[in-house]
Amino acid sequence: MRHTFTLLFGLALTAATARAQTVPTFTNPVEYNNYIVGEQRELLKKNLRYISKSAHSDNEKKIEARRLDVVKQNEISLAKLAKLKPYDGDNDFKDKATEALYQQLKVYSDDYKKVDFLAATRTRSYENMEEYYRMMEAAEKKLQAVGDSVDAAQKRFARRHKMTISKDPEVDRLDKYIADVSEVNAYQHRVYLPEFRLEKAIARVSDAMQAQDAAAFETARQQLVTDAEEAKKALAVVPAFRGKDARYRDATRRMVDFHGGLAANQYVRIQTLLEKKNTLDQSEAKEFNSFAAYYNKESQRIGQDYNQAANTFQSTYIPVFND
Repeated sequence: MRHTFTLLFGLALTAATARAQTVPTFTNPVEYNNYIVGEQRELLKKNLRYISKSAHSDNEKKIEARRLDVVKQNEISLAKLAKLKPYDGDNDFKDKATEALYQQLKVYSDDYKKVDFLAATRTRSYENMEEYYRMMEAAEKKLQAVGDSVDAAQKRFARRHKMTISKDPEVDRLDKYIADVSEVNAYQHRVYLPEFRLEKAIARVSDAMQAQDAAAFETARQQLVTDAEEAKKALAVVPAFRGKDARYRDATRRMVDFHGGLAANQYVRIQTLLEKKNTLDQSEAKEFNSFAAYYNKESQRIGQDYNQAANTFQSTYIPVFND
């Protein structure tokens, strides 16, 4: 699963006007406000296209192209606001909007590179995966903080210039999309991290079984028992998504229960068979081969169910963004 950064900018005034291609000098506070909001909204749309592509595509080149679109639009909007003169000597709203754009550019350039590096190394350890998610969440919080400062500055601007601010339908739509993405990301983190804890031990168990390496198998088995118990505890406190959809969580629980149950029970017998692999009688050899066939079939089935549940969860709750 791939996760992205989000930011909802300030609200648009009810009386919106068409956005000019060059930076004008405004004598009307409503038009001045809407010009700034228009730049923010254009950037937000590019951001949401990037989020949508990340959620619904595995094509890394296309996803990266969307990210670069965000960076390019950010630079364009920053250049326009740099040329915009303060309205009636009032710098506050413009300055806060500029700072928000600058911070988002930093996140999508500098912070993204750090996260992207961790993305390349996150599967090396549970700790790397935790740090990967932590950095994404920290970047999201940073963007939310500057977004809130823009919102507050816009309200101050409106009070000073006797204006009324209200949401329009488009802002409501963008707001809902952002909220959905943030909610899905947070839930995925809670469900996926416990399952990820098991992955290396599961791979080591499988490799040792195929190699018929009794010592390596026992080490991996014991680690899998420990990791499965930790994962069960973490998943036990995860509720159904929005109080009703438990498919993704339950598919993850089934995977953890399957591998943890094998490690604590059947694998003990397999360990005994591996230790005497050179002296197995016909019935013992048949028992080992039967279990290997069962394991391959069931682990593949449970893995497919889990992957389908995870993909369905993301595609269901992060809709395709079309503007």
